[in-house]
Amino acid sequence: IGLFMVTAPHLVRPRPRLANWLSSFLLLAPSRALVAVRPFIHAVQHHPLRQRSSAAAAADGAGAQLVWLTGAEDLRLSDHGGFEAASAAGAVVPVFVLDPAVHLSYPPPRLRRLHRALSSLEAALSEEYGVTLVVRRGGASAVLPQVAQECGATACHVVADDVEAPMRVSQRAACAALADSGVALRRWDGALRSGCPWSGAAAASLPPTFPEYASAARACTLVAAAGAPKALTPLEP
Repeated sequence: IGLFMVTAPHLVRPRPRLANWLSSFLLLAPSRALVAVRPFIHAVQHHPLRQRSSAAAAADGAGAQLVWLTGAEDLRLSDHGGFEAASAAGAVVPVFVLDPAVHLSYPPPRLRRLHRALSSLEAALSEEYGVTLVVRRGGASAVLPQVAQECGATACHVVADDVEAPMRVSQRAACAALADSGVALRRWDGALRSGCPWSGAAAASLPPTFPEYASAARACTLVAAAGAPKALTPLEP
């Protein structure tokens, strides 16, 4: 089976869709899915992003904007703070890093949901905006600074820390690595309510009982859902 990683938006090299290389193991019987997943992933070939010219980078002004998609409730276009902020700042480079230590520990049903969400998002980005989803494999803390360097990104937009420890650890390590490489971090929150005392950098502890939590949550401001960005600018060579 020919397996290829998704490359930068400006590359025109023919490639199979994301569904072709990922579905080969996600569609296996559940009892065999986790056994088969690693050999298929290790067979994926890496095609680096083409280095941008200095003139193209200067034309962007603010530089390219990475939108790191973690797979943690952020595989969408509507009501996505990362895409919304990136669309107003420069060329948008959405990137998903398939981390074996995080994503490949999921049970087969969750892997299949991840596959469907990625395939749907890839199609929507391409058909509605002419933007290509970049996919890489490895640890996000090593992969993302490399992607940022290859496409001339000056900022990375990523959802707030996940509630699950493996992804949360990955997010924090990758954000630190990006900051060390000079890439600005733009965090966004998909919470339904704002102003809750247990959110943010100075978060207080959660209320000890659910009735107390529910009462405090009702007092927080309900955030209206936003639509999808009107336009996303693809990265040009």
